[in-house]
Amino acid sequence: MSDSGDQLLMPIVEVPGEGRLETARSDELSTYRSTEDSEGDASPAEHEQEETNKSSSTRRKRKPKVRNGHHGIDMTPPDKLLRKAEKKARQYTEDKKINKAIKELIRCTALARIVYRDGHWKLAEAYANLAKGYFDLKGYAPQAQYHAENAKTIMLSGVQTSSSYQDKASIMKVLIIIYHILGRAQTKLKKYPEADQSLQRAEKIATERGKLPSITSDECDETDIKIAISLGRLHARQQKFASATTYFEKAKDLIEQSQGGDSIDLIPVYQDLGRVEQSKGKHANHERAIEMYLQAHSVAGANYSEGTVELADTAQALATAYSNTGDPDGETSAESYLNECLATYQSIHGPDHPQTLEIQDELARLMVRTEREEEALSLLRSTIASKREVYGEFSDEVADTYKLMGSVHLSRGDMEKALKSLKKCYLIQSTAYGENHKKAKETQQTIDILMANPAVASSVPKTKKEEMQSRPRFNTIVNRSGNVGGYMPQL
Repeated sequence: MSDSGDQLLMPIVEVPGEGRLETARSDELSTYRSTEDSEGDASPAEHEQEETNKSSSTRRKRKPKVRNGHHGIDMTPPDKLLRKAEKKARQYTEDKKINKAIKELIRCTALARIVYRDGHWKLAEAYANLAKGYFDLKGYAPQAQYHAENAKTIMLSGVQTSSSYQDKASIMKVLIIIYHILGRAQTKLKKYPEADQSLQRAEKIATERGKLPSITSDECDETDIKIAISLGRLHARQQKFASATTYFEKAKDLIEQSQGGDSIDLIPVYQDLGRVEQSKGKHANHERAIEMYLQAHSVAGANYSEGTVELADTAQALATAYSNTGDPDGETSAESYLNECLATYQSIHGPDHPQTLEIQDELARLMVRTEREEEALSLLRSTIASKREVYGEFSDEVADTYKLMGSVHLSRGDMEKALKSLKKCYLIQSTAYGENHKKAKETQQTIDILMANPAVASSVPKTKKEEMQSRPRFNTIVNRSGNVGGYMPQL
């Protein structure tokens, strides 16, 4: 077994020996004797009733005894258990039962070690699938990197033999999965040189695998698309916008050739292209970026019906793109799409849902940008109760809402209300993170600046803590410059 915390511990089942059987027999004998003694004192009617109860109980089906929480011994061969666990993991992944899927993937690593032993590429495949599950289902980059490194060590330290082209293709596929997951995890962990090296290796192995006679062109295209998207996102994070655009364009062309122009796989690629374009700062071509987001929304409209979450998600991305233009017409279009998203999320999720609250925050910021402060404040106030219900009383989301409200009050010149909102924000931040946290210190600095104004300070009642801080320090040293007591010396 590996030392990894994710390894499955196989249950130890105790098999009763002769000593245990003798003990059981002696227990039964003592029970029989005590029953016989008690029956000697019973009346004939009671004895007859007990015999009737015994005869009726023997007709019932006896349940098997449970020992250590297990019903007997499971003699299923481990290779069958492995296939069963793999099937369950795929099913749970499709049903989006994340924790159950991860549990089955962990079980697969333990069973693969039993079936194939250390050093076999099938064990590496189990670790690679576990790494992929952690990254795709939970977004856990450190765990994904750890298990992918385990799989890589197995593949590189052992001697992997293949008797056919099919086995060779399977071994190379495992290597592609390992390096691909490693690259994606390292990208998320900001280990950019290592990520680039891993993804380049995955691309090289995929090219070699594509030359095998058993590999179809569709399978090659699927692998090339995934690697191209990952390389594009890596280069986008490194602000290598030209190469990132090249990789995304390559992925887009491959998807259009293999799946058609209305494939849902085009949606994230179009959005990545638009995001890269808007990340260029002053050199950004916002018209091209909006065109990419519109293409993604159009593909979503061709595949999903009106009022679905998928269509609302692309509308939200499009609204964000319009807002980033900084143009008044763009803000108008953004508000239209945000209202469309809000109506969809409220009808599907209800008001107390993170996506609904996120859209309301975006609308409030848009109202602030378009100088509609009163509407923004009204919307923000209406979300506080829902945010407390969804995120908790002392959450970042509630604190950020109070901070945004304080900023709006400041922009309107209402110092008293601004101070009140900022104090609520500080209370949440200091309680959740402590007074020395960066967020709490920044909010406290803003409060101190406002309190420096005597007119503002006098209008806001002080808390007990502030009163104690404003009191003069207690001095234990008595001033002895004069005589103690009321005695006045005669001159």
